[in-house]
Formats: sequence, C-alpha cells, structure tokens
Amino acid sequence: MIDYYTLSVVLFFAILAVLIYRDRKNIEIKYILVIKRTKRFRDIIDKIARKSPIFWKIIGTIAIIICLFYMIQGVYILFTIQPAVQFVLPTLAATGSSGPGYILIPFWFWVITIFSILVPHELFHGIMARAEKIKLKSVGLLLLAIFPGAFVEPDEKEVKKAKMLTKLRIFSMGSFANFLVSFLIFYLTLYLIWPLSVSPGIKLLNITQGAPADLAGLKAGMLLTEVNGKKIMPTYTEYLVGSSYLYDELGSVKPNETIIIKSDGNNYNVKLGFNEKTNSTYMGIVYTPIIKVNPEFFLGILIPLLTIISLFSLAVGVVNILPIYPLDGGLIVQAITDRFAKKKSKQIVRAITYLILIILIYSFIKPFIFKL
Repeated sequence: MIDYYTLSVVLFFAILAVLIYRDRKNIEIKYILVIKRTKRFRDIIDKIARKSPIFWKIIGTIAIIICLFYMIQGVYILFTIQPAVQFVLPTLAATGSSGPGYILIPFWFWVITIFSILVPHELFHGIMARAEKIKLKSVGLLLLAIFPGAFVEPDEKEVKKAKMLTKLRIFSMGSFANFLVSFLIFYLTLYLIWPLSVSPGIKLLNITQGAPADLAGLKAGMLLTEVNGKKIMPTYTEYLVGSSYLYDELGSVKPNETIIIKSDGNNYNVKLGFNEKTNSTYMGIVYTPIIKVNPEFFLGILIPLLTIISLFSLAVGVVNILPIYPLDGGLIVQAITDRFAKKKSKQIVRAITYLILIILIYSFIKPFIFKL
C-alpha cells in the first residue's frame, strides 16, 4: 500500500506535468531538460540592481574577498580531509540515510533545499551583472529530469569585454549568496528557533550495555534534568555535531570521576569512562532534546530542514567556488590569468581544473577502494 509521503511526491510530479503541458508553447523541452524563460524575473532583477548599483558593487567586492578565502579553504579541505565529496540525492522515505559516496534526504527537504541554494545563487549573479550594466540574455527556471533549478544568462560577449574586477564580482556573487543564506539560517536557528523550541533536560533513547550510564542504573526513556546540580540544556551545536553531549554541564570532569545525574527526582551516581576514539569522557548514552511544543514538527521537520539548508548551502558554495572551469571558481581563475598571464591563461586554467578534478574523483571513490 502506498504511503502518504510517496503519494505527495507522485502528486507533485503530476501537477508539475500538467503545468508544463498547459504552458508548453512558452517552454523549451530538450529530451530530459525543461526550460521556462521568463521576463518577469529579469524585470525584478533590473529593479533591484537599479536602486543602488554602488551598494551592489561594494557587496560584490566583499564577495570576491570571501570567495577567494573559501576557494583556498576548499582546496585545503580536498587535500587534507578524505572523503570530502558525496552525492546528495532525494529519497521517497520520510527519513534520510547515508553510505559510501552518497547522502539521501527526504524528497521535500531536497526540493526546498535545492531552491534555497539555486534561487539566491542565480539572483545575486543577475543583480551583480545588471549593476555592472551587463545585459541578461535570459532568466528562468529549469527541470533536468527530477532535478529542479534556476538560471541567469548574462551576455557572454559583454562579460568577456568587461574589466577584471567586474568579472570577479559577477562570478563571486553566486557562492557569496549561498554563504549568506547558510550563515543567516544557522544563526537564526542557533539564537531563535532552538532556544524557543527546546526545554531543559534530555530524554534517553538508548544506553550502551555495560557503559557507565548502564552500570549506574539509567534506562532508556528516562528524562535527565540535572548534572551535579546544574540544569541540563542541550545546545544546537551538540545537535549538529552529534557528540560532545553534556559538554557545558560536565565542564572539566575527567574520566573515572563520579557525577550525580538527576532523573525524576532520583539521583544516580555515574562513574565516567574514557572513549579512546574521541579522547573524551564516556557515559554510553544516546539522547534527544525535549521539545516544548509539537516535537514532531520542530525536531522532526523544522530544525532538520533548516540545518540541511544551512549545511548544504555552505557546501555547494564552496564546491562552486573551487578552481574548476566552468564553475564560478574556474571563471575567477580565468579572469585573473587573462589579466596577468593572458598568453598562458588557458593552459593554467586547464592544468588547475584537471588537478582539482582528479582530487575530487579520488575523494569520491576512496571509500569504495578501501572497502574492497
């Protein structure tokens, strides 16, 4: 029997197909690619850019600095952290999962996240182009198979003739928009959504057999409210990291020390252990925060969704700004080399692109190689 979540996805594509068919005269269809160009979006971009072109040029200059920083950081991550690359794909399941080389997130989370990444990215590209008086050939939406997207197409000839600073501003603004969305949502969740939704205390979901918490008599389902007389308040950082639980409450407590945990008016003496993998104190508990109102919505939908948008916006922004042609990072490198080493520009861009691509491919296939 089909579940409601799967049914909602089927209805989504059915409605989408009807809309595409009804507007087929204004839509380009090329095999699995569907393109809808619209003048309305272009007019909106023009209005925003015309209000304060100097402001946008200042923002564009800031974007260059930030994107060059993240370009260097991204390359450093590729060289030092393995694996650094995974495909993010939708699943019809209501919960996500992951494995070697992939992360699956619920379909509706995936759709909302894609639009949260692409729309600001392309919007900022377009605004910067118009602020620099570069024409936009077209603006619109697209659908590649099941992958939705948006696009802004500046006039390539005008971009090519533009000054280096103009090019750098236009190419940097897309990833800058992703970074902006990422940090805004992160701090919104950290300082507003999380404090408003979480109550003091934690609920134990699982206790590792033989662990300090188990030996002390703690059981799954218990509500823990205090540690050594201090109220337990789980943080958003703990939720994100998935570790360092009770860090603020435990403070400088060391392995083999005994702490007093309060649950339902009873005190439990827990002698902490030591986790060699994390090099930290160890209790052996898995817990969840206590949500004030509608835990299924806040902890099951809103907070995970905002977290995914924030993390993936940052990740996409970093990947897009890597020095790979024709990504924005590669275009930035090309603009710089065209200015300072025009005769060798193509060779330099090609060499850097191939190097980063090799590292990316290795990062992706490494888990499969070592699994064999």
